Amino acid sequence: MPKLTGIQFKPSDKILYFDAGELELVVGERVVVETWDGEREGVVAIAPHQVLRSDLRGELDRVVRKVESE
Repeated sequence: MPKLTGIQFKPSDKILYFDAGELELVVGERVVVETWDGEREGVVAIAPHQVLRSDLRGELDRVVRKVESE
């Protein structure tokens, strides 16, 4: 079962769900996710521990890695 996390690419965008895998993520953290058109950077809007139940089915794209701060 995937560990869901909600990601936004821009503050006004809708939240899309991705599989966080083994990553421990918190709201506000910048991550790189795998999408149908390549890797994109987004912000965690819903942390994995905040998703209590989901009706999502099928394969989800995944969170590739956290973005390192400079």
